[in-house]
Amino acid sequence: MKPIQFILATLVLASGVSAARPMIKPAGYQVDTINIPKEITLGVGGMAFLDKTTMLICTREGEVWKFNTGNGKWNLYADGLHESLGLWIDHKKNDVYVMQRPELTRLVDTNKDGKADLYETVNAGWGLTDNYHEYSFGPVRDSKGNFYGTLNTSLSWPGWAGSDKWDKARVHDSKMGRAAKYRGWSFQVTPQGKFVPFSMGMRSPAGIVINQADEIFYTDNQGDWNETSSLHHVVKGRFHGHPSSYFDHPKFIGKDLNKISIEDYRKMRARPAVFIPHGELANSPGEPVYDYTGGKFGPFAGQMILGDQTRSNLMRIHVEKVAGEYQGMVVNFISPMQTGCIRGVFGPDGSFWVGQTGRGWGSVGGKQFGLERVRWDGSTRPMAIHHISLTKTGFDVHFTLPVDAEAGLNVANYDILEYEYQYRPQYGSPKSKQKKMKPTAVKLSKDRRIAHLSLPLVAEKVYQFNLNGNLRSYAGAEIANRVAWYTANRLHK
Repeated sequence: MKPIQFILATLVLASGVSAARPMIKPAGYQVDTINIPKEITLGVGGMAFLDKTTMLICTREGEVWKFNTGNGKWNLYADGLHESLGLWIDHKKNDVYVMQRPELTRLVDTNKDGKADLYETVNAGWGLTDNYHEYSFGPVRDSKGNFYGTLNTSLSWPGWAGSDKWDKARVHDSKMGRAAKYRGWSFQVTPQGKFVPFSMGMRSPAGIVINQADEIFYTDNQGDWNETSSLHHVVKGRFHGHPSSYFDHPKFIGKDLNKISIEDYRKMRARPAVFIPHGELANSPGEPVYDYTGGKFGPFAGQMILGDQTRSNLMRIHVEKVAGEYQGMVVNFISPMQTGCIRGVFGPDGSFWVGQTGRGWGSVGGKQFGLERVRWDGSTRPMAIHHISLTKTGFDVHFTLPVDAEAGLNVANYDILEYEYQYRPQYGSPKSKQKKMKPTAVKLSKDRRIAHLSLPLVAEKVYQFNLNGNLRSYAGAEIANRVAWYTANRLHK
């Protein structure tokens, strides 16, 4: 059997790939940059594998491309779509479902010539205007055959573009609203093709994922009614925080939403599962992707990998249930990539493919679009914060390798900042009520991979962990990313 390093190197040469060198990445990980033909504009909107080597990529430009990851060849599968921002493949039938701005579409290659020749509307149950900000994201599909997607709100403020047609659903003078039906909602499309409004209060829900238990999460971007970027758990009927979507709620149609106080909206909303600090870690997160590779991608199996469009980085998210609701940790992973990271998919070999776009807002790295692959060498175990979990007396910090015993027991090596964000109609929120802390005590597990931190806790706070440079592995390896954030919405009873 050929060693995995040789096989991967062969694929790199065959696919026209060059190696990238991010400034921050754990040991054992490599980033490869795919060389895209000059005639292709690949502002990636969605990605999925059709088979072991064939990836389908839909684009903001309205095309769907076939990319052979083995030989590097590109072939056009479909075009003429309206800003396609996600796709899903039925592997039993090889049908491709694409999310366009106005509809969910099924693409079928009826004559088996390698191109779609049937474009069939599955559902178009939501509204759309000419506002540029009305994106449609998804789809994901559950085990019962239901599709799910998310819908952006409109961007508007008084006098914007010399028009007031987008101003009718702006609440408490926020900048974004709803000029067409169900903007700011998640939705379900049943196997029979029925549109079902699902949850609401979204602002710019650019990424959606479903796990093996049919639980759905989405990411939102900082803005009005969004303190900072965030990860939310989707539950039917849930209000996520942006009030403009109440215009389509049966119990609120015709009511003056400005008469509902900000405090009442705060009580009605479900807090995000994870707050992602704006400017420090993310500005505009894209699609979270679960690592279900069973260890082929390294020691982070079961976590979400999430990219950011502006900062061009990849993050890791670990969630856990506390008092029946999800909350958890986010930490930087690899940074920066060549441009904005908006989509991702794991390949059959366990490598992570990153679909990129920088058009419109710009991204660190500066390229307009791109495609990169992150792969693990299969043997190197990096020193990193694996995850942080809440306990009744503080936090457990889990490491991928045993920590140095003396440094690990020193409370001076753990700097913690407790703070909160302000839920408000203004754009974003600064950190407020900041409090610097140290653990009152530290204990290590027998294998020295868990640091048990004793710490007084308060609910509805964010805890930022800054690990001192003296804290290293037992063999002296530095921690790859020393800063992590845990959202503590609830505490253990």
